[in-house]
Amino acid sequence: MAQGTILSIREKPQGHSVDIGFLDVGCTPEQLQWIGQYVDHIVEPGWNYDIPDIDRQPKYPKALVSRPFLPEYFPGYEVYIWIDADAWVQDWSAIYLLALGAKRKGFAIVPELFAKHSTRSLRHAWIALQYSRYFHYTDFAGLEIEPLLNAGVFSGTERSPHWSAWSRRLSQAIYNCLDILTDQFALNVAIYKDLGLDRVELLPLSCNWLANYQELLWDPRRRLWVDPSSPHTPLGIVHISGQAKEKPTHIVPTTEGFRVETYLSYPIEKLTSVKRYDYVSANQKRVNLDPCFPFLAAIDPQSHPWPHVRREVPHLWYADQRQPGIGFVSRDEAHILYNTALKLQGKNALEIGCWLGWSTAHLAAGGVILDVVDPALADPQIYGSVDQSLRSAGVRSNVNLYPGHSPAKVEEIAKTENRRWSLIFIDGDHTSPAPLQDAQVAERYAAEDALILFHNLASPDVAEGLNYLRDRGWNTMIYQTMQIMGVAWRGNVKPVEHIPDPAVNWTLPEHLKDYPVCNLELSRVLEKVKSFTLLGFERLWSLYSLAKQVCEEDIPGNFVECGVCRGGSSALLAWVIKNYSRRPRKLYAFDTFSGMPDPTEVDRDYRGVAANDTGFGSGALAAPISENLEVIARELGVWDLIVPVPGLFADTLPAYREQVGEIALLHADADWYQSTMDIFHHFYDQVHSQGFIQIDDYGHWQGCCKAVHDFEQEIRAFFQLHSVDYSGVWLSPSENWLVVRDGLTEISKSERIRLSKINVGLFPYWEMETEQLIQELEGLLEPILRSPQPEDYALIFLGDPDPQLANQTLEIAAGNIALRLMEEGLELSREPFCSVVAGLNPYQWERLIPQLNYRYPLKRERFPKGLRPAIQKLPVLLLAS
Repeated sequence: MAQGTILSIREKPQGHSVDIGFLDVGCTPEQLQWIGQYVDHIVEPGWNYDIPDIDRQPKYPKALVSRPFLPEYFPGYEVYIWIDADAWVQDWSAIYLLALGAKRKGFAIVPELFAKHSTRSLRHAWIALQYSRYFHYTDFAGLEIEPLLNAGVFSGTERSPHWSAWSRRLSQAIYNCLDILTDQFALNVAIYKDLGLDRVELLPLSCNWLANYQELLWDPRRRLWVDPSSPHTPLGIVHISGQAKEKPTHIVPTTEGFRVETYLSYPIEKLTSVKRYDYVSANQKRVNLDPCFPFLAAIDPQSHPWPHVRREVPHLWYADQRQPGIGFVSRDEAHILYNTALKLQGKNALEIGCWLGWSTAHLAAGGVILDVVDPALADPQIYGSVDQSLRSAGVRSNVNLYPGHSPAKVEEIAKTENRRWSLIFIDGDHTSPAPLQDAQVAERYAAEDALILFHNLASPDVAEGLNYLRDRGWNTMIYQTMQIMGVAWRGNVKPVEHIPDPAVNWTLPEHLKDYPVCNLELSRVLEKVKSFTLLGFERLWSLYSLAKQVCEEDIPGNFVECGVCRGGSSALLAWVIKNYSRRPRKLYAFDTFSGMPDPTEVDRDYRGVAANDTGFGSGALAAPISENLEVIARELGVWDLIVPVPGLFADTLPAYREQVGEIALLHADADWYQSTMDIFHHFYDQVHSQGFIQIDDYGHWQGCCKAVHDFEQEIRAFFQLHSVDYSGVWLSPSENWLVVRDGLTEISKSERIRLSKINVGLFPYWEMETEQLIQELEGLLEPILRSPQPEDYALIFLGDPDPQLANQTLEIAAGNIALRLMEEGLELSREPFCSVVAGLNPYQWERLIPQLNYRYPLKRERFPKGLRPAIQKLPVLLLAS
């Protein structure tokens, strides 16, 4: 383990200039030869004390009892930092704090603070027992309640009094007992009893993170160990202490809510720290149901007897600890189920084979009404376990559990319940002819628009079911997952998109070679473009999805990217054209390619920092075409589809308007206010009404955000901005809200915010008691409809979060009043304008509010974020009843 300790220092830039000393207590010549390449001093320590039975003592305690003498073994240094050989440096901040702490108070160390023991009294009793082995009670009285200071990592200055105090107490302790903890408890007595805790700098736990006591959390994106508490700062020194050394690998949680099987030691040479891990396709929505399955455990698949287990796939394989021989769907596979169910919320679904409910819970969490058939449910213990897990997940009311065998039980349910299923998951008996029979009964009772999923297609027997549906004319596809999933679909449904793990060298068994694999090539493309773009996955995926939709729906127009940088996103868009477009298209790539233009005062980041002070200002991000865009485009085979246009937007966009022609997809990645305005001024009118515009920097750069809303104001419209991530948004001109006044152009209700002489804002909490809200709305509508000029009124309703519910509620209230007035013989020839407005963000509402004359208060209201004060300043509309 000392190799990892040494390399974790030397392989960091700051570690090149520090001196390393090594205490040799029994290394082989070969080991010393390796160590000598990296350390400055190798010293073989003596015993330093009169040791009882010294000839029978092992050599390793020499290193422990020599630590109070570090300044003598390695003279001439201002600060000494000790790190046990079972610890390693992950982040240099720990070394910085150790050095700083020693200079401040002479000695720095980390206390053991954790909740390992079930009660505090047990912990105190254990510490008292250890002290009693080395000292008389009068020497340590009261210390059992103090935090134990861990001697695995510490620092001290050359002249610190702590060395001599420690040495004296260690001599006293050795007389009573010499073992692996003697020197640590001697140090604690020296600090607490002789010197005082105020003369020691106590450092944060991250400077000596004890793996056997404190939970470890892995951040897969940064590939770092981090503090489990938010904001998950990197650990400085990882200490593989105590029982943590007993297992070669550990299964630990990740910041994404999943798990990895990993080594805790420093990754030497090319050995990755992660052995097996949870993978979930990055485009999919996440859910974590682990707490609902208390016996869930990651199981080593290497010893599993089933011949079709894909042991070579490095994903975690889960099972129930009570029945470890029967696996669950993997994390990736469970999310395919969950995301598929989300697309079919409220529809009937069927699961054939649920085992202990892991897959069941993921399907039900997606919102389908689920019937489950499994003979194992006849066992009261299994039924009870499934029932409890589903209740814990909050989905039990949407699941019907049926003990029984498919296909007979499926036939019975379909006939007695008159059931047709839109989603069917087949994961029952995996031996022929059962999968084929399951597929046949599934087809008989599938809805016209239906999707059927299979698990464990690594088995040829299971593939018989998918083959049957393919031969019957269903669309079919493979998902490359640990055990291979497959999907068959027909009618007006589409399977979910899935990106295979790009870190796996995927293969298909011979019996599946003729099937298309979902996004296998895209997975490789995304890996290639990553190093040629600053866009994160979310924005890349959004661009890909919008571009693919354009191609599949055959929306006319070219693709345009304004702001290319290194060209990764341009190449991705061109790749979509090559693989999906039904018509010829080009990708026009506009950029200076020589660096960012000058920003203006309004160009600040989301924190308010001026653009030129961020490192991304004027002249930044230069990317010559021949070294960047052309390289990745040629690698993807799409260079012939790209038209690079170098120069400032103000010059190039108007010059190329005619050549570009109609635009199906516009990617605006311009950062600055003026550049974004140039894009909208020159290209917005050329975007097809059903096309898309993605704006990369809306949330990050204030100038870009301001340009979007200033342009909205110019065209008297509000964009429906769909969020991609913290910064990116996209819109479609077909969804714009146009602001029109009475007597102007007639357009469909869904596209307008109608204004009139008296404009009234209403902000209902639509989910409240419907009857009460309807009565309140009737109280507004009735006097308006009875007024001489109802068309003078425009009622603007906040429709979020459910505009469909808002419209339904409003229609009920209006219908009630209309019926009442007609019963009185009043003719309703005119009515107020009503606009149920949804999808606007607070910036847009802030611009709309000044156009309102009044507000109409309701008992329960919901306001756009941050705008309650502005809305409540509006005059209240008072109407005579």
